[in-house]
Amino acid sequence: MQLTIIAIVAFFFLSGNGWAVDASPKDDAYHYMANGVDDQFYNEWWYFNVADNDTQLQVVYLLSDPDNISSERKILVQAVAMQDGQPHAMGKHHSRGYGGDRNSPMFDIDKSGFSTEEEPNLRVWGEVEDSATGDPIRWDLIYQPTARPWFAIPVQVHIGHLKGDWIKWLVYMPSAQVTGTLTIGNRTKSLQGTGYHEHAWGRFALSDPQITRASVSVPLDGFSLAFAEILGEQRVAFLGVEKDGKRIVFSEKQIKINYSNSNYSFDSMTAGIFPDAYIVEADNGDYTLDLAVDVQKSAATTLDYRPPLPSVLIFQQVSILQGTLKSKSGEKFSFQEQGFSGFTAPRLHPIFGRINTSTNNSTSSNITIVARNERTGQQKMTNVASNGFYSLDANFLDYLADRTAPWVAEGDRVKLEMMGQGGANSTVAVVLSINLSEDRQEVNL
Repeated sequence: MQLTIIAIVAFFFLSGNGWAVDASPKDDAYHYMANGVDDQFYNEWWYFNVADNDTQLQVVYLLSDPDNISSERKILVQAVAMQDGQPHAMGKHHSRGYGGDRNSPMFDIDKSGFSTEEEPNLRVWGEVEDSATGDPIRWDLIYQPTARPWFAIPVQVHIGHLKGDWIKWLVYMPSAQVTGTLTIGNRTKSLQGTGYHEHAWGRFALSDPQITRASVSVPLDGFSLAFAEILGEQRVAFLGVEKDGKRIVFSEKQIKINYSNSNYSFDSMTAGIFPDAYIVEADNGDYTLDLAVDVQKSAATTLDYRPPLPSVLIFQQVSILQGTLKSKSGEKFSFQEQGFSGFTAPRLHPIFGRINTSTNNSTSSNITIVARNERTGQQKMTNVASNGFYSLDANFLDYLADRTAPWVAEGDRVKLEMMGQGGANSTVAVVLSINLSEDRQEVNL
């Protein structure tokens, strides 16, 4: 049995071949209803961010497998606070219970939650413990929307590799004025900034799809933008812009994203690689958009599952979004503003290291690392980050192929090669023996 969707769609905003659906407060409510079939794959999250000069905060409220059918239930709130000149403060709080309302935006997990505060405003509050220092991170904020909500993915769309999986995605506050306080340890800061809020739910494996997303708004110019690309068995993408009250939406086939080989970064805490700059181009016939996303700050967080099921690696980022929106009639709007971005990918047992480019007169931008499992013959390839690091790991498709040993098993031998552009300058560097008792394994080439 699928979720019953009440028809609250008022009308469509049309712009070329792009389209979007308006939404109501009920759409931002809690949606879980058990169906007895695939409840273990139910996921729902509410994401909020706010930026005020040198301070940025990102908060996620997550409900995953609410009835704990898989014994991997996740009811949690996660916060990442970034302040110029200070270490990132981040933490998460797990709970066994939650409360929600199916008719209005209201959800709570112990000392954290959100609710309607003089509609259409939302009050967003919470508390987690900083994972590094043990200090409390507390927030109490009011979100006042300055742009209309819209469904980025209004109908159930297949996003992973499980038959019948799906997601819906709501951009409930493309832009908001945010006021309130953020407390880290014994330091309290009053916030008066610009925020964003989105909400997604569906039935899929949380560690399956790779997700790239970004958002930005300039309230004084009446401008907001939200973008995401989801890679699973098929590609799903959306991009929506509002300018001076007009909604402009680009459909999946009208959106192209370009990751340059040299624009990747390595995270030493998780041994993961993420794109730190990319270009988005969109054209719906009536409008074109050229967008550059340049990551300025990044914090890696994880949602952990018991191996051999991959965990979820999430990079919460503050970025500069720069671009130009042009109409077919010649109107043009350019922007360069601080916004937010994110990158999500599976994580199980990374094989990582740093290359020595001096041995073959190459640069990291034209080198590919190739890893081959000698037992299975399976091969993986990856680009090299700008600082010379690489990272390889299993994905959810590997898990579906072998649920006892995705990609590698204990004692497997993996041969790693460093290849120059076009396959030239191949160098057999090392054969690695897999030790799954380690969180990760390092091989410098």
